[in-house]
Amino acid sequence: MAKNNTEEALTAGYPRIEKLVETEEFDAVNKSFGHSFEELEKIAKQKSGLGKGKAAKKAMRSYELTMDLFKELLRLKYQMMEVLKKEAGKS
Repeated sequence: MAKNNTEEALTAGYPRIEKLVETEEFDAVNKSFGHSFEELEKIAKQKSGLGKGKAAKKAMRSYELTMDLFKELLRLKYQMMEVLKKEAGKS
């Protein structure tokens, strides 16, 4: 049990996101997001009622923000790697 507690302390609680950022294997995510985004674009362009177009646009914005978040997480990852590299060089 102690090992499990140690592992939990090293994670932010989002193992799938952490694995994506760590491995940078975004192909499946990009494909899924791309397909979904295309479908949402179609819905947003239709002149249907019940606010579907507005909801589709909100969902599209959510996808964009999620991708921005992934980019920021990768930027932070590389920034942290540079700091660790510099600190290791000082030792």
